[in-house]
Amino acid sequence: MFGRNQFHKQLRVDARLLQVPSSERIMATALGPASYEPPVVIATDKALYFATTTEPNRIHWPKIAKATWEEPWLEVTTNENILIKLHLDPCGDVPAVVRDRVTASVLFRETLTLASGGTITAIGRREPDRTEVSWLIEFHGDLDPKDPLTSQGADTALRELRNTLGV
Repeated sequence: MFGRNQFHKQLRVDARLLQVPSSERIMATALGPASYEPPVVIATDKALYFATTTEPNRIHWPKIAKATWEEPWLEVTTNENILIKLHLDPCGDVPAVVRDRVTASVLFRETLTLASGGTITAIGRREPDRTEVSWLIEFHGDLDPKDPLTSQGADTALRELRNTLGV
């Protein structure tokens, strides 16, 4: 039987391999495929840690745009639109903690109409233990974020929202 002391000893080893700072509180763990090194996923109060190769990966909660769970897959999409698929078996509390932490990092979510037409969603997020708010803009429909008029309109709408909110 895998005793409690043995579990905690192995968790410390895995956390060290994934470079989890000792200042972060481990909230949940899950087993990943044996091909991961280490074969574990760790959710802390500040980030999600995993390895799909020999290099550890860390994603801060505010950097996760979306996470979905469909057993046995946890799919994480970053703000840069990078999709990461993690096979968790058993999943433990990792999916619930990911949902909770990502949701907790969202302070504001507002759909805004641009003067030129079309809509965007402005999302204000904050990292745990920080006061700064970072903003992510999602462009809806056929809006091209590279178009200077669209970009300028989004900047203006975001500035007005920030003034209204006082942030």
